[in-house]
Amino acid sequence: MRRRIIVLLISLFLLTVLQSGCIDSPATTEPPKEFVSEFQLIWDLFDGQYVGFAVKDVNWNSIYSQYHSQAENVSSREEMTELTIVMLSELTDYHIRLLDPSWNSIETYSPDIYENYDMDVLMSYLEPWGFQWMQEDIWGYCLAGEDSIPYFVITSWSSDFNSSLFGNVLQPFLDRPGLILDIRMNPGGMEGPVNNTVRMFVDQLRTGYLWQQRISCDTHELSEPEEYMLHPRGWFFDNPIVLLTGEMNAGASEVFVCEMAELPHVTLMGDSTAGAADWPVTYWELPDDWYVTCPSRTVLRPDSSIIEGFGIAPDVIVEATEADFASGVDPILEAAFEHLGARSPE
Repeated sequence: MRRRIIVLLISLFLLTVLQSGCIDSPATTEPPKEFVSEFQLIWDLFDGQYVGFAVKDVNWNSIYSQYHSQAENVSSREEMTELTIVMLSELTDYHIRLLDPSWNSIETYSPDIYENYDMDVLMSYLEPWGFQWMQEDIWGYCLAGEDSIPYFVITSWSSDFNSSLFGNVLQPFLDRPGLILDIRMNPGGMEGPVNNTVRMFVDQLRTGYLWQQRISCDTHELSEPEEYMLHPRGWFFDNPIVLLTGEMNAGASEVFVCEMAELPHVTLMGDSTAGAADWPVTYWELPDDWYVTCPSRTVLRPDSSIIEGFGIAPDVIVEATEADFASGVDPILEAAFEHLGARSPE
């Protein structure tokens, strides 16, 4: 009973903090039940902070009416977690997650993704060319095919990504006639390594993307789009580049694709990206040491095209089927060689 009272007080305190900041919550006439209070907290949070309502076919007030009555019947943490997941899944947002007290991430929306790569097949191409991981399971490279085209695979934009090391490896290849960057298997990560890496290919000052954020807690209004500029550095690779993309690319990887697509010497090849460009900027605390992410910032292409829910289409669509991979063929990699006018791998 004492723990129940403590949890209730914490929930009511957090709810009061959010309400005093900007939320005009539905009125109550009596103290709410423990999980009803938590439901109110979560609904208010997204009503005041979530960036994606403009592109989601969701009436958030109707969601309140639909799930509030269900919250009144919740009697356990497990039931509350399930109700929260179901409610937030209505927003179909890849970056809305729950985190349990052990910081395990629980998805509220898991889209069907076709992986247009097979690592075993890919390595059957790369290993004979001397492929080596420079940072294990983050990025590696080799000189590929008979024409020794530099090929880089980047599997994660981890905070451990060493941009300086990447630049040191890339710089001796500036005179090569082409380059392949493969991020098909990269689900995202941190934006810092992305922007540091893109600069190694930027020829002049350019707009990389636009961004918007919530500016009003009373309405779902967003700020005017602002530019993120790409600044050139002292050296850069300016010969043709083929960037291999796919549905795995979300978040920071979509930022990378968006920025690289603005460079005239870059060709996107493969499949469209995930369409997951809403960004959470913090973790919001819930009762019982649970947390939730609430995206409050979104990225647009420089021409104002929406990425969230749509993705970024490649310049050259290349289909890669399970039958291709079963036969040991990576048609996207081979198409990249053909596009660069290089001799395809045997």
